[in-house]
Amino acid sequence: MNSFKDIAYQILKEAGKSLHSKEITKIALERGWLKTAGKTPEATMNAHLVVDINAKKEKSRFVKTGPSVFGLNENFVTPEKIEVKKAERIYKISKDVSTKQKGDIAEARIAELITLYGDTTLSCYKPISDDEGIDLIVKEKGSLKTMYIQIKSRFGDNPDGIFTATTKTVTIVDNYSTAMTFCFFNTEEGDLWDYLWFVPAPDLIKHANKLDGGRLLGFVAGRKKKESNKWDNYLIDKRDLANQIIAQMKRI
Repeated sequence: MNSFKDIAYQILKEAGKSLHSKEITKIALERGWLKTAGKTPEATMNAHLVVDINAKKEKSRFVKTGPSVFGLNENFVTPEKIEVKKAERIYKISKDVSTKQKGDIAEARIAELITLYGDTTLSCYKPISDDEGIDLIVKEKGSLKTMYIQIKSRFGDNPDGIFTATTKTVTIVDNYSTAMTFCFFNTEEGDLWDYLWFVPAPDLIKHANKLDGGRLLGFVAGRKKKESNKWDNYLIDKRDLANQIIAQMKRI
């Protein structure tokens, strides 16, 4: 997935100024550098750059100079070679997979990520009943601190599209021991998209759209929605989820 960032780096280097992610994507497509089946590749371009900046901070090749506007980090050393990956074969999942099965698959993948990655060991438990909206219970080894995770997933072959989800307000506790994870399962690749949103419950309550008289909280992320920029700070590499949870536990 580094091709998006490498392409953006080359374009920004040639431009000598900051550009909007849409402009970067437009130039990449016109030059034939970017190969994607997605309908809104600018969303993926924006996500790659945002996550790179959030994760690497001052060590990132990029800096964000405005909403969806990016420039080059003057302190970064230019890489010697830029490689662009070729498009891969497209796969489809069975149409007979039920909604419940999809939810179980996404929850299992999230549990795997939490278990495999992280600076300390985390254990995941699935509640017998999820009537209260809790999909995973996460506990740090050697500690009594526990987090309760609610997972919202979407399946499809276009991770560049708009991600929308709603959750019942009564299932969200205004406490940092609870968090939401919004993830997209890319059916072409047979795995979760490289990035997901990890939103602590208090932040979700603060920023989400209030729907149905306040009974529902709405989450909308995608380049076609202006308000989606408010979720940029919660977009992370899926392999960073465990460490985000560990950091969150320190706030409990």
